[in-house]
Amino acid sequence: MQRIFLFIFLFFVTFSYAQILEVNEKPLYKTSRYIQYSISKQGKWQNNKKSFNTLENANSPYWIKLTLKNCSKIKKTYYLKSENQFTYHIEFFTIKNKKIVNYIEDGVISKNKNRAFNTNHMIFPITMDINETVEVLFKINNYNKININFDLVTKEYLLNYYQTYNIVEGFFFGGMLLLMLYNLFLYFLLNFRAYLYYVSYVFWLSVYFIGLFGFSQRYFENFTWIFYISSGAFFVSLTLFVQSILNLKKKLPKINKILNIFILYFIIATLTNIFILEYHMFFYAQLLFNLFFTLVPLFIAIIIGATYYLAYFRKDTIAKFYSIIWSIIAFIGLLLPLEYLNILTLDIPSDYIFQFLTLFEVLCFSFILAYKIKIIEIEKKEQEKFLVQQNKLASMGEMISIIAHQWRQPLSEINGIILNMDLDYKKEQLSSEKFDAHLDNLEMTTAYLSDTIDDFIDFFKQDKKLENLILSDVINTALNLISVTNNHDILIDYNNQEEIEFSSYKSELIQALLIIINNAIDACMNNRTIDSKIIIKNSIIDENIIISIIDNGSGISEDILDKIYNPYFTTKHKSKGTGLGLYILKMIIEKTMKGKIEIISQNGLTKCNISIPLKSDT
Repeated sequence: MQRIFLFIFLFFVTFSYAQILEVNEKPLYKTSRYIQYSISKQGKWQNNKKSFNTLENANSPYWIKLTLKNCSKIKKTYYLKSENQFTYHIEFFTIKNKKIVNYIEDGVISKNKNRAFNTNHMIFPITMDINETVEVLFKINNYNKININFDLVTKEYLLNYYQTYNIVEGFFFGGMLLLMLYNLFLYFLLNFRAYLYYVSYVFWLSVYFIGLFGFSQRYFENFTWIFYISSGAFFVSLTLFVQSILNLKKKLPKINKILNIFILYFIIATLTNIFILEYHMFFYAQLLFNLFFTLVPLFIAIIIGATYYLAYFRKDTIAKFYSIIWSIIAFIGLLLPLEYLNILTLDIPSDYIFQFLTLFEVLCFSFILAYKIKIIEIEKKEQEKFLVQQNKLASMGEMISIIAHQWRQPLSEINGIILNMDLDYKKEQLSSEKFDAHLDNLEMTTAYLSDTIDDFIDFFKQDKKLENLILSDVINTALNLISVTNNHDILIDYNNQEEIEFSSYKSELIQALLIIINNAIDACMNNRTIDSKIIIKNSIIDENIIISIIDNGSGISEDILDKIYNPYFTTKHKSKGTGLGLYILKMIIEKTMKGKIEIISQNGLTKCNISIPLKSDT
């Protein structure tokens, strides 16, 4: 019965009025003014497409007819070419002498894996003998009844066209692959989550284009569901990337929650779309399509609005870059729906526009990610500098008690000298020799006080200055500073083996030594042995100074030895430890002094080796 209706329909079509497109030697013909439209098989053919481009007919297929005549003196093969766009389903019929001589299906739900020239576009071949008239019919299910533009072209034109097109495709997919691999490497190197979301975005976007251009049906026929997933997956990845790179959870929590809702929508819409396309439910596919193209502009507007707010009200540099980039992309991106709706005619294929925008976007994202890492590194250095200073300030009370202890005895000595001078004067026994001796003692004692103050001033300086130092002086200064905290009189054995001159940061090195020695004292106190001892040694190996600090305290358990440098990790009570000491120690030695730190714990002995260069280039 269906065949009878189709035959009647084709018979009616054959004798209906149609303007004929006469072809001869030209390589390209625009077909739009030669195409006639019909809402159904029983409808009337007309040149005006507005009648079927209405809501009441939105869920029915429509027909288009094109009549061709070969006016050249040789047999001709032409090809009707159209971009993929969002064509749901299209059926192609070539009719000669009221008989169907060729039939091809294409579109979203049934992409033709045998397209001529393995092209990315929908291609329909037409062969005509000399003076032969051929009728072409298309039955089309297209979202929102937007018509499809066809070009009639020769084989030579197509070959020339696809030479350029394939170069563009090579640049596009090659660029996407390189960006994906490069940023995946950076993710493993830097462990910055935004890179992972970026790689996911580029991957799923590439998969989407592979599916859109028909490669999925040609090479991955059993895995086409992956390409359906891609349309929503790259939106999810993009959203996660935006949330991460702009830190919306912290800076704009309400916007972040709205974008989480969009993520849920994209996931549900994608899964629903897979089900709809699998069972060819065009009515629901179109509803989903309309909802999607209603919400996506809102989604984009929210993102652009958030970036502008962060850029110009919160003074966020990264957001400023994104606001500019997305504004450019949104402006150019308007060309796509305008062309799709036939409001605007462009000579540049929309595939080119889409791919150019995509590659431009991911390139900009990659550059901004690199800049973001630079900003993070700057912020990290500032944070590290703050932590070092915070560690110093946290021990301010202890330092004040050390100063008081260091000054108490010299002040008593000064008081005793003045008392002796007063007694000698009253007894008239203050000879010039005694007076000079008393003055010499006063001068030595005040010089000691001055040196003590200098030690503490140097220790609390925030700016780092490279100095020429003698190692024994630095170690002795650290031991003097720590003397008050050694309440249990733990034996600290330091015998200077040789005078070592070097250049480094005095304050930073003293702080590193204080951290290690304090930890060693705490370990010895916890062990509570009678012969608790700390040994300090130094040597030179391969132009590096090696300072070894060994204690026979409680040792360090193997299961936590790899965690001791982690910030805020501590085995002490919260009132006695912040967990920042060894983290700051590692930061000072390895980053500031370009040295190495190694802590070994065996059989109750803990050995800390500090290696720093004799001459610092920093």
